[in-house]
Amino acid sequence: MKIYVLLFVLSLFGLRNALAQTEREITGTVVDSANITVPGINIKMLAGPDSAYITSDLNGKFKFATRAQSFKLIFSGMGYITTTREFKLQAGTGPVSLEKVTLPYLVNMLTTVHINAVKNPVTIKEDTVEYNAQSYKVREGSPVEDLLKKLPGVNVDKAGNVEAHGKPITKVRVNGKDYFRGDVQTATQNLPADVVENIQVIDDYGDQANRTGIKTGEPQKILNITIQKGKRKGAFGQVTTGAGSEGRYMVRLSANAFQEERQISVLGNINNTNSNGFNFGGGGNFGGGGRGGGFGGFAAPTGIVTNRSAGFNYRDQLGKKVTVYGSYSFANRDRDANSTSEQTELYKDSRILRNNQGINGSSNFDHRLDFNLEYDIDTLNYLKISPDFSYSGNDNINSTNFFNIISTIDTLTDKVIRADTIAGKQFTHNRSSAPSGGINVLYNHKFRKKGRTFSINTGFSFNRNENILDDQYAAARANGDSLLYQQVNSHTATQRTYANFSYIEPVGKATYLEAGYNFNRNNNENDRLNYRIDPETDRETYMDSLSTDYSFQFITHRIGLNFRGVNPKFNYTIGFAAQPTLLKGQFRGYQLSTTTFNWIPSARFTYTFKRNQTLSINYNGSNNQPGFAQLQPQPDLSNPQNKIYGNPNLKPEFTNSININYNQFDMKSGTSLFANVAVNQTSDKIVSNTTNNNLLDSAGNLVRIVRETRYINTNGFYTVNGNYSFSKPFAERKFTVTLHGNANYNNNVSFIQNERNISQNWILTQGVKFQTDIDSIIDSEISASYTINNTYYSLPSTIDADARTWVLGFNGRNYFFKRWILGYNFSQTINNGFSSTVRANPTLISSYVEYQFMKRNIASLKLQVFDLLNQNTGVTRTVSGNQIVDTRINRLGRYFLLTFSLRLQKFAGKGAGNGMFNQGSRGFGRPRRGG
Repeated sequence: MKIYVLLFVLSLFGLRNALAQTEREITGTVVDSANITVPGINIKMLAGPDSAYITSDLNGKFKFATRAQSFKLIFSGMGYITTTREFKLQAGTGPVSLEKVTLPYLVNMLTTVHINAVKNPVTIKEDTVEYNAQSYKVREGSPVEDLLKKLPGVNVDKAGNVEAHGKPITKVRVNGKDYFRGDVQTATQNLPADVVENIQVIDDYGDQANRTGIKTGEPQKILNITIQKGKRKGAFGQVTTGAGSEGRYMVRLSANAFQEERQISVLGNINNTNSNGFNFGGGGNFGGGGRGGGFGGFAAPTGIVTNRSAGFNYRDQLGKKVTVYGSYSFANRDRDANSTSEQTELYKDSRILRNNQGINGSSNFDHRLDFNLEYDIDTLNYLKISPDFSYSGNDNINSTNFFNIISTIDTLTDKVIRADTIAGKQFTHNRSSAPSGGINVLYNHKFRKKGRTFSINTGFSFNRNENILDDQYAAARANGDSLLYQQVNSHTATQRTYANFSYIEPVGKATYLEAGYNFNRNNNENDRLNYRIDPETDRETYMDSLSTDYSFQFITHRIGLNFRGVNPKFNYTIGFAAQPTLLKGQFRGYQLSTTTFNWIPSARFTYTFKRNQTLSINYNGSNNQPGFAQLQPQPDLSNPQNKIYGNPNLKPEFTNSININYNQFDMKSGTSLFANVAVNQTSDKIVSNTTNNNLLDSAGNLVRIVRETRYINTNGFYTVNGNYSFSKPFAERKFTVTLHGNANYNNNVSFIQNERNISQNWILTQGVKFQTDIDSIIDSEISASYTINNTYYSLPSTIDADARTWVLGFNGRNYFFKRWILGYNFSQTINNGFSSTVRANPTLISSYVEYQFMKRNIASLKLQVFDLLNQNTGVTRTVSGNQIVDTRINRLGRYFLLTFSLRLQKFAGKGAGNGMFNQGSRGFGRPRRGG
């Protein structure tokens, strides 16, 4: 009997092992509606009588094994609708990778009589604030920019620059991928708001951090625009053309063809209404008069600008594993500007007042090409390759008339004991060309052990600049003019090589340890050839004493450990790194080098009090290398009014940064609060040491006022910045009150004639907005803001500066008879404390009347008037070291413009409708709420 029992037990073990050999490995990924992976989702697997419980990891991945040919998965998590998916496998024993599972956000059921599924207008997660587009209605045909203006905590200025939660937006993505290389205004001013499902404001720590989950350093604020599922198959676009008074004209084209993952966009623009096509510095300003019922080109760029631009963006999915996307952009700008400035320079025993009146004309062009390839090799390996190239050129002519007064001060009484004046003119012609490019490669490998990963992010970039400067300087004085003609040919080239290695090992169920190494090498080559030119014979003479040939390298190694913990209520990362740096240079056979060493702690903590209420704290340390002008051993004497002496013994700066963010949104009341505080402290800050060494003739007459600038390292520099935005809607969200403000304190350090000077600069702004949004009747905003800009100096002979600005505004739209729109924009600026030569208090009034016609109002005629009182000017104040500069520069003045616009749109699929002009559930058919 015992032998039979033993045989039966052994047979059960054999059967169990045989069945275990037929188990198949199942893997999958959980994402949200923006195709962003979701960690911490609970998953219940049901296969007949069997069940198992698993959780998605940091990258939204999950894995289990089963013998069943069919099974059911139930996904649940806070903020998401519980979702069930059923799967049936084909016969076989190999591993299976399931299609991505998309979880919709949790909806609220309002009232007991009428059950309506209402999405949360704002959803706040760890690094993301998501706005539901349908909760913020805009007029048909409005661009995304008009939608952004309605979002709490988001601000769009007149130039189209976007700021969210106190920080500038640096990049835009569409469905998770860069759109025109992330050009901000290119997306916000050309994509129609009608196709948008939601907009996400994301703290982005980079592709490598998004893959590993270890997020350190300073994040960028980026936008991700998610297109509605019903609008991902079809074509849409708009063409606008216009002509007006003062020779103004504009033509703008936007065309998009989307076929799920395949996206093609073409943009074109030509105008002389100061509307840019692309901003190659990290944003864009494609648009212009007539776009979306707004006032494009008004009170934005300075000077009078003619723009020509075109661009092409492409994205596609090649099979299930490869995604490609990239773009090409071209822009050409011609600019004419007139400026008036008053610059005050403060010294121990003197003050210099420089009054300048300048005329500037420039023409530049930019080409930009980028490409991205993402390859999901398998469930464990990922590769991304991103090359890019750009080429730009500039031709700039500047003519400046100057009148300078130098006042000698009695340091005991602070009275002027002597005043000398000098007047003159300086003419410069500057031509440059600058190719740049590089490639970035990211590889990520996941090991079989859950949570164990290895990644490398490496690349190379280069930047070259060839510059030719013709300079003519003439100063008038009693016994004759002082003339200086010269040509300066300069060449700069920078090559950067970098590599970031990361290895993550799980050390618990929800804790991870990262070992990282970062290498960065910047090689800089600089040479400057100076030629003095005889004004009478045009003969050139090479000046070896004014020329230089200097190269330097900045090399850093960073080795660190980071420990991360993941909890349903909070996440944290703490770490420590050691970073040695080497700064070395070569000048005419001499070797110069400086070494530094920094211990760098890092920390990041996020806490979720409850749904839609989060707090995050982030600390980071970083180095900043000196520039060529600060390092050059050979003095730069090319500017007769400003001689620059470099210091090759400078150390790199090191900055400690702390950022605190608090975000809160209440679904029931619609109240939102976004607040941020940032503190930055810099050691070995590179500051200027400024002296005045005025040139006199043999009779003691003033020939030239000369400022000499040298650079040194010092401590004591820090900044504190804070901002908030509080919004409260009422009367069923027809009205909204927003309070917003910011405070900036800069403890600047400089040296004036070898004496340390502390300039404490306060900039305080408080504003209020009252918005009215009544469907098909009115959409308006009344606003007011008050700004104080104060500067206090520690040296007794300096003058404290105090400037104040009021800005009052009223803008909006009213709708009449279904097809008529009246738009208006009024602003009054009141400046106090600025220099008398640049003072301006412009009253700006613009308006338009629009008539919509054709089926579903797809066409419109618009008559616009810009700057009715012809007072559009810009006044700014900058404070740096011992200088206070007030500047006034011309902007585009009064003109009238008549435009015609035509919108075409066709989508396929359920709920999207058919026909060229059918817009589905969010069509262009009838007047809706204003934007």
